[in-house]
Amino acid sequence: MSRSQIYIGLAAMGFSFILIFSTALKNSGMSSFEQLFFRLSFGGLIVLAILFWRKESWSFRRKDVRFFVAIGSIYSLFTLSGMSSIAFGTPIAVAVALIYTQPLFTAIISFATGKEEITWLRLCVIFLGVSGVFFLTGQQIISMEIDLGIVLPVLAGLFYALYLWLKRQAGAAHEYTPFQVLLNTFLIAIPFLLVVWLILGNLMVIPLFVGFSIPELGQLLLLIGFAAFSTVLPYSMLNFVKPEEISPTSEGLLLLGDPLLHSLWAILFFDQYVTPVQYIGAALILLSAAISLKFSSG
Repeated sequence: MSRSQIYIGLAAMGFSFILIFSTALKNSGMSSFEQLFFRLSFGGLIVLAILFWRKESWSFRRKDVRFFVAIGSIYSLFTLSGMSSIAFGTPIAVAVALIYTQPLFTAIISFATGKEEITWLRLCVIFLGVSGVFFLTGQQIISMEIDLGIVLPVLAGLFYALYLWLKRQAGAAHEYTPFQVLLNTFLIAIPFLLVVWLILGNLMVIPLFVGFSIPELGQLLLLIGFAAFSTVLPYSMLNFVKPEEISPTSEGLLLLGDPLLHSLWAILFFDQYVTPVQYIGAALILLSAAISLKFSSG
């Protein structure tokens, strides 16, 4: 197992608590926009402290502005879309399942950009993993209407794939350390989020989506944990991944461990128990990840 595969495993662990933190904060009355704003702000401060300790600068060069504007704005849309599904009442298992249609989008982007050939065997592995994700939802997704609670996590899957593709681009990222890339991403994502917040806040009045209130102490503690464990840790690990050690599609498939863990935490923290069909889905996810490891090591 390569270091990049270990980094992806750690990233999946951090990611697996995102909707858990978001659900706890939603239950406390905090909107999706407010959650993301404080999550990125606290995360940025943590990364800035790390850079100060490592004696690294945080600025980026003028020639790299387009790169960081692209990755920062896409990151903002990805995280907002995924978290907001919870505000619209989508169960954790359903939301994370729809977000992890990401491998399909990743494969399409890799094929369209000429980075990776799509073989029948690789397509079968992709559909195996994604099928497992949908089995993991049980019967919930079948009975749900197509509304924002469903559309938003699918959009998150698309934006997630775009983010993974952008972070692999060597032109700008190879000249920066992983923590510099992460901080610069946050510096673009935060003002972009505020612009989107201002626009949507004037179009709809949904408190759990666009509302704002002064955080209480308990909410602040949750936000700090959200920023450290489910933001700085996983995205730093992704930035440490070396593209030459693992293919884009294999990276996307390995991250499918996230929905499996998300479902486990949903059981432990919110009593959302899984059915035998969902266990089948979990097995399919693990199988696709194992085959992916074989691809990347072979």
